[in-house]
Amino acid sequence: MTAILVKALADLRRRRVQAAVIFLTVLLSIATGTMALTLMSQTHDPYQAAFDAQKGAHLQVTFNGSADPQLLATTPASIGATSAGGPYPATTLEFKHGGQTFFVETFGRDNPGGDVEMLKITSGRWARSNDEIVLTRSFSELNKLLIGDHIKVVSVPTAPTLTVVGEVVDIDEGSADLSSQHAWVLQGAEPALTTPELSYYLMVYRFQTDPSSAQLQGDVDRLRASLPPGSISGSVNYLLIGSIFNITNQIVTGVLGAFSVFALAATVATVATLVTGIVISAYREIGIMKAVGFTPAGVVGVFALQIIIPALAACLVGIPAGTLLSQPLLANSSHALGLAYMPSFSVPLDLLLLAGGLLVVSVAATMPALRAGLLKPITAITSATAPRGASGRRLRRLAARLRLPRPIVLGVGDAFARPLRATLTLVTVVLAIATVVVAIGLPRSFALINNSGTGAGHYQVVVNRSNAYPDAEVMRILNAQPETARVVAIDGENIAVPGVADPVNSRLFRGEASRLGYLVIAGRWFAAPGEVLAPRALLNDAHLKIGDTFIGNLRGRALQLRLVGEVYDINNLGHELFMDYATLPADVPNSTPGRYLVTLRTGSDVEAYVQRVAAVEPDLIDVQANDTSIIGPVKIIDSVLLAIAAVLVLIGIGGVFNTLLLNTRERLHDTATLKAVGMSPRQVVVMVTASAALLALVAGVIAMPVGLFLHHVLNDVISTSAGNDTPPSVYGVFNPVELVAIPLLGLAVAVLAALIPGRWAARTNVVEVLHAE
Repeated sequence: MTAILVKALADLRRRRVQAAVIFLTVLLSIATGTMALTLMSQTHDPYQAAFDAQKGAHLQVTFNGSADPQLLATTPASIGATSAGGPYPATTLEFKHGGQTFFVETFGRDNPGGDVEMLKITSGRWARSNDEIVLTRSFSELNKLLIGDHIKVVSVPTAPTLTVVGEVVDIDEGSADLSSQHAWVLQGAEPALTTPELSYYLMVYRFQTDPSSAQLQGDVDRLRASLPPGSISGSVNYLLIGSIFNITNQIVTGVLGAFSVFALAATVATVATLVTGIVISAYREIGIMKAVGFTPAGVVGVFALQIIIPALAACLVGIPAGTLLSQPLLANSSHALGLAYMPSFSVPLDLLLLAGGLLVVSVAATMPALRAGLLKPITAITSATAPRGASGRRLRRLAARLRLPRPIVLGVGDAFARPLRATLTLVTVVLAIATVVVAIGLPRSFALINNSGTGAGHYQVVVNRSNAYPDAEVMRILNAQPETARVVAIDGENIAVPGVADPVNSRLFRGEASRLGYLVIAGRWFAAPGEVLAPRALLNDAHLKIGDTFIGNLRGRALQLRLVGEVYDINNLGHELFMDYATLPADVPNSTPGRYLVTLRTGSDVEAYVQRVAAVEPDLIDVQANDTSIIGPVKIIDSVLLAIAAVLVLIGIGGVFNTLLLNTRERLHDTATLKAVGMSPRQVVVMVTASAALLALVAGVIAMPVGLFLHHVLNDVISTSAGNDTPPSVYGVFNPVELVAIPLLGLAVAVLAALIPGRWAARTNVVEVLHAE
């Protein structure tokens, strides 16, 4: 065993470049895999820990403001809840601060504790008087609200001013960038902050054990049966909130996990290529080793250890590095949940990664090394060098027919002279280019989806109206502006849909809504009252297809609806209805648009328009330039994709470099002979780079459809997680020039990687090589 280790270490010192390639390749792949597995193992635990610590509600149910609070207080017993909170009086509070208008669901509650839904105060204190309010930390951080700030309530005529006195983490709602937010005042303050049409009640329930989705749905059905018709206006369960908290990490871990497999495959290919090359170049050495007493297993051990030793070093560096790189995402999750961030790592998981990484590398190294172990000593010594492999004659003939320069003809023939080595190299390059395609395409797809939701390029100004200001006055002001080209007003209502337990949030448009930029996946936009569109999740839950008619229910009024299209919408995880405002019966009380999307004429000054309109009634209408920025979670996913692409590109470069280095060393005698008969050093470099160029070109041709397929699949996975089908336009984010340019860029990188072994071959000393032979 000592002789094997000594021999392996001696060979490593001679093959420092190959050792460096293995170290870098394994380091990158093991670090990526560690990040993925660390996030996967920790994603669920923080939310569950916070949910248990804060006694989170398994079920939240909202009731109409006309419901009897005393009757609602008896509902926990009807569904077997072990603890409950409420009924809390609630309202949709609209307030202004710093020139902006905000909307929060505000509850009357006298303390943050209780047997269910404890609110964790992270800064400041709880409200003590009727002019104080407590916000969530997520909402405060997103909108830059500080403790001590004064906010003006504009949803009631008296327009009272409240002081922000505390920030809390509420485990029973999602983060502010993905869901609506709650706020709290004392119960005595609630009546002055609401109007009858905006008031409602909230009850929160907790059970002995964590119930399933089906159990919670049954509980809601029992509540609905035990109360007067129309009492329940909506419900939310902890499973949905948990998925909102974890959706970013789930997507990131899915992407990391998938591409970690790619990195591992590229690593295996690189290891196998290297060992195969070493064995081929060391035939005489293998024969001498066997002649002096090395057993077949010992010979295999020597070659395998030359890979395992640098791989072990890479694992010892890469596993801690991957763990550290995963911490910012885990810290972000902990912060959102109100948990004190503690560095998260698992010694058993790290040991498993170490063992698994070394096992994969060992198998990848041992399989080609078996060739050396099975070689007969006399054959190895007398042959001195390995069989020449394929001659590349056909490729050379083809290149010669194209009248290419002779160095390029020779290089083209060398590219596939060793078919196995060439195939393994192609694997690494294909994976690298395919990952680059995904890293370029997916952010573009996200941008298209983001633009469809934010109306980028379709409207430039957003106006929100206080309930105390008439809709007709807002329209008069907007239509009076010479820059106004189009105004689409929006209202929201909860409409009951057959087959769906809770009323569905519905978006009602008044105006040319078809020009707002929403992505229609199938069917068409609505063109008449009663026609509706919906995302895939709602279609599935309601068992609807395009062309179906159904009866919706709005506050006891039946609506004859017909599904005419499927639309992309991530709000409420794909549970929305889109329809014309004229679909509503004329006698629906308190139903008027509160939001206006304004399209300006070409060349208009958006900032000047916003300032002029806002000055008309600054307290009762909020006027802002349309915000089309990408949300934080999408930025995180984009960054992770770019990092993964960089990792696989580096592995691909290492694979090409390693292959060419082996080729040049194996064909050292041929190169010396060519130089002896007149080939210049520059022509030698061209010959080597031509070999790399052909490999990269073939890989690029294969990689483009692979990358486009992966881009397609990832779009589908992400859209499905948000309750949608993928719009066809989201797939086609590459133009024909880019489809050609990306493989050519890969070719250019491969040529650059070939320059070092090419220059090494060009500097070959002809006399020394031929004399040695």
